[in-house]
Amino acid sequence: MKKLVLTVAMTLFVGNTFAAHGPAGCGLGSMLFAGKEGLVFNVLAATFNGSSGNQTFAMSTGTLGCEDAQQAKVSGPVFIQNNREKLANDIARGQGETLQAYLKLIGANNADMKVLQQNFATLFAADNDAESIHGQIIELI
Repeated sequence: MKKLVLTVAMTLFVGNTFAAHGPAGCGLGSMLFAGKEGLVFNVLAATFNGSSGNQTFAMSTGTLGCEDAQQAKVSGPVFIQNNREKLANDIARGQGETLQAYLKLIGANNADMKVLQQNFATLFAADNDAESIHGQIIELI
């Protein structure tokens, strides 16, 4: 049991050490303690980031060292892969939040959802991956 706990702790520590923004992540704390190394500075930066709420703000606005968060984009196939079951349920019903989000993502807000509903069996055949489902939806709308 001790070996398991130690292994998990080391995995988390090593994973965080090599993260893009360092162990504390991005935020004002990381900006204040930039260039300083060591456990004490990492803990101070992480504590400041988490306790003041600036890390959430920074990630949402793409500021304070979180600029790369603004460039994070989700494609149609990635959305389908991560939401396949919910999207399938919505397409089967011909409506739903997940379907609306997907259509907005691909720029097809006014798509005829009945067409997708009528082609549900073809879209979500067992051998279809997210890329092929996305391609078929694009063809249908």
